[in-house]
Amino acid sequence: MKKPGKDATLGEGAAGRCEVKSLEDLYRLQQLDRRMSSLREELEDHPVRRELTSLEEEERTLSGELAELRREYDEVKRRQEKAEAELRSVEEKLKKEEEKLYGGSVSNPKELRGLQAEVKSLRRKMDALETQAIEDMERLDELRGPLEAAEARHREISAQLENKRKALQTEEERIHGELSVLREEREKVREGIDPGLLEIYDKLLETKQGLAVVPVLEGVCQGCRVELPGKEYDRFLRSEGLFRCPNCRRILVKPE
Repeated sequence: MKKPGKDATLGEGAAGRCEVKSLEDLYRLQQLDRRMSSLREELEDHPVRRELTSLEEEERTLSGELAELRREYDEVKRRQEKAEAELRSVEEKLKKEEEKLYGGSVSNPKELRGLQAEVKSLRRKMDALETQAIEDMERLDELRGPLEAAEARHREISAQLENKRKALQTEEERIHGELSVLREEREKVREGIDPGLLEIYDKLLETKQGLAVVPVLEGVCQGCRVELPGKEYDRFLRSEGLFRCPNCRRILVKPE
């Protein structure tokens, strides 16, 4: 970076006559603050974090769908098993009643009519239970495919979530590590800067979206993108002290 220096006409009190080293350090401080700000933004809105959030949303939705599929599957399965158990019981009872009806052990007409009615009732019940069992088996077949697909996707998402969480943890550790190094360097740089200049810098940092010190390229302030008037630009090029943009009031430095 070319040596900036003093400008008595545009100075800000004592800071207006700061030494070259202070401005160089100030520009370095700005670079450090910008990098730290960028890292904090990356930490808050890291691409891996966005991917993780998207996967978590998909996992929650899929978990709800999977729970509903399992609930229905289990309900149909229990109903089918209950129907089959009842069917076996009815079959045994029907067999016994038919043995009585056709075995010749009962000759009383009234008892025979009663047995015939019971056999008919049991057969109707068997038909209903068989129908129920078949319908439930068909429904289980319909549910099995979507359920297995949902379970497979859920396992896949769970594995992806684990990988993304590990990747995010690695990235967070990297960013925190870099931030720690930058904080130490930042404190050292601040110690060597004139307090008056630091005060101006800190205020600008708050009011100028974190950009207090900017270079001038081809006569244009890189903070507000406004071209300096010809005379002001000439004075800036000759200056050896604090020089602020006449438009945005940021501190200007010569490019490296």
